[in-house]
Amino acid sequence: MTRFATLLFLVAALAACSSLMLDPLEQLRSANKQNLAKVAPGMTRMEVESVMGHERAGGKLPEVLFGRLQYLEAKNPMREETHGDQVVLYYYTDVKARDDRITDDELTPVVLRDGKVVGVGAQFLKP
Repeated sequence: MTRFATLLFLVAALAACSSLMLDPLEQLRSANKQNLAKVAPGMTRMEVESVMGHERAGGKLPEVLFGRLQYLEAKNPMREETHGDQVVLYYYTDVKARDDRITDDELTPVVLRDGKVVGVGAQFLKP
C-alpha cells in the first residue's frame, strides 16, 4: 500500500508542477495570439490594453531550463511606435529562430489611427 501511496503522491506532485515546466514565453505568445483574435476595428487603446493585458514573461534564472543562455524577457506591449496620427502596439506572438532575441518578425502589430484600431497585422501599417 505504501508503494501505491508514494506513486500517487509523485503523480500528484508532477501534475501540480506541470505548469511550472511550461515555457513562460510560450505561454505569453499563446495568450497573445488568443487575445489578438478578440481585438476588433474601432476599439480604443484602453480596450486593446484591457484585452491584451500587461503581462511579462521570462527574464529570470529558471529560463536556463528552457535552453536560454540570456535572460530573455517579453512584455505587453513589447514595443510602441507613434507616427503622426498612427500608434502601433507590437505584441510578441511568434518564434522564427531560437536565438535569444525577439525580432520584429516575431511581433504582431496592432495599428491605431486617431485613437481607434484599424487592424491587426503588418498589412495595416502605413508605408
